[in-house]
Amino acid sequence: MTSNLIQKTVQCKCGHEFETTKHKSWCEKCCRPVFYHSRDQRRHQWSNYYLISMMVSAAVFVTYLFLEMIAKPLLSL
Repeated sequence: MTSNLIQKTVQCKCGHEFETTKHKSWCEKCCRPVFYHSRDQRRHQWSNYYLISMMVSAAVFVTYLFLEMIAKPLLSL
């Protein structure tokens, strides 16, 4: 992503328009990411879904370990 991009006017979902030469910029009004190409926006969205699913999976795994290794033996006493 080190290629030089020509200046392009992009529009945020809030309606704010500005010119950018970066692949990813931040809207100055609502602080949302604004992308130069739509494929980068889709990639960002899928990365967020992946990160959230991994965090939920880790929390479920830690809860399972707690129940099996700590809570179950304590309750069986």
